[in-house]
Amino acid sequence: MAFELPQLQYAYNALEPNIDAKTMEIHHSKHHQGYTNNLNNAIAGSDLKGKVLKRFVKLLH
Repeated sequence: MAFELPQLQYAYNALEPNIDAKTMEIHHSKHHQGYTNNLNNAIAGSDLKGKVLKRFVKLLH
């Protein structure tokens, strides 16, 4: 079971005029998706795959 990037509970333009829709889209769909992909790649083939994220982070400390 891979970690998945959750959908936002609001539209990308919901924070305008403070944060524009394009910035939100890039931040969520590129940056956060990249972090999720990197996490999945880091745990692929290990015994950490399928663990709860909170437990995974705890093991790092």
